[in-house]
Amino acid sequence: MFFALRDLRTARGRFALITGVVLLLSVLVAGLLGLTAGLAHQSVSALRALGGGDSTFVLPADEDGAVDLDRASLTGEQLDRVTEADPSAVPLGVARIRVDDGTETGASAVAVGLGGPVGSLTPPASGEVLTSTGVDDEVGAGATELRVDGSALRVTGGVGDLWHSHTPVVVIDLATWRELAPRGGAATTVAVSSEGPGASGGPAAQPGLTTVDPGGLVSSLPSHRAENTSLNTMTYMLLAVTALVVGAFFAVWGMQRRRDVAVLKALGASTAAVVRDSVGQAAIVLAVGIGGGVGIAALFGVVAPGAVPYVVSPATTVLPALLLAVLGLAGAAVSLRPVVSADPSTALGALR
Repeated sequence: MFFALRDLRTARGRFALITGVVLLLSVLVAGLLGLTAGLAHQSVSALRALGGGDSTFVLPADEDGAVDLDRASLTGEQLDRVTEADPSAVPLGVARIRVDDGTETGASAVAVGLGGPVGSLTPPASGEVLTSTGVDDEVGAGATELRVDGSALRVTGGVGDLWHSHTPVVVIDLATWRELAPRGGAATTVAVSSEGPGASGGPAAQPGLTTVDPGGLVSSLPSHRAENTSLNTMTYMLLAVTALVVGAFFAVWGMQRRRDVAVLKALGASTAAVVRDSVGQAAIVLAVGIGGGVGIAALFGVVAPGAVPYVVSPATTVLPALLLAVLGLAGAAVSLRPVVSADPSTALGALR
């Protein structure tokens, strides 16, 4: 590593440039992952809360499979057939509503039948409501009553930071939900035992219905699928760009060091030693650039949590750092192969 460290000290400008590029790419990748996680939380955190147990979910189906959650509506007859096949089934309702607080605050009502709980959500009694932190921020955390579409509901507790389709959530009982969202049908979906769908005559066997696992329930929300696919595609492209940029830089750097590498090998340095020296130098550049970039992205998520939906977690900090390091080292190693495998006498002769 002596030669690598000496080169870093003597060519500060060159290595400061590539370190800065790696830092910016790291900010973009980590920031995009944090934003993706934040948007996903504000889109499907309520559905994830429902899917936190061992239940599967019955949705209406057409010839293409499960109907999108935005269009899902179970009739009373369908609901009766499901509950007959699985007496422990719990109907669930999801619908957009409007809170009458003078500001036309939009919210999503998640209703759980009194046979609950489902996942981490337990239904309140009739005439009561559980509010999320997003609703509390809009109407005030000390509110004891919530008026929804003309109906007064008594606030009896909270459900944490839950969202559905980027609107804060209130949890109510199914009967109240049917009054507030009459177009939603008897229920939106039904939580059934995970052992029931596979049984003969179970919910999966009912015509016009299908069952999905908790992941399938989340995927049934079309807006979440669209935004998640787009943001993940951008992340993959940035990861590929990072590998190419780092590889291209070290390829040019390797060609400029041909004489130095040839001298080292002529003096007895092994190919393995030259590889360790070169990759070690790349590792130093990547460690500084990636560490700084991921740190900046994480700091942004900590100091500005309300500005944009952003999540700081190991998946948005440690994971992108590891991916960037692996891809950067791979690009550096591949780009150095022609140089370190050159014959010392041939290389020295060619550079006279």
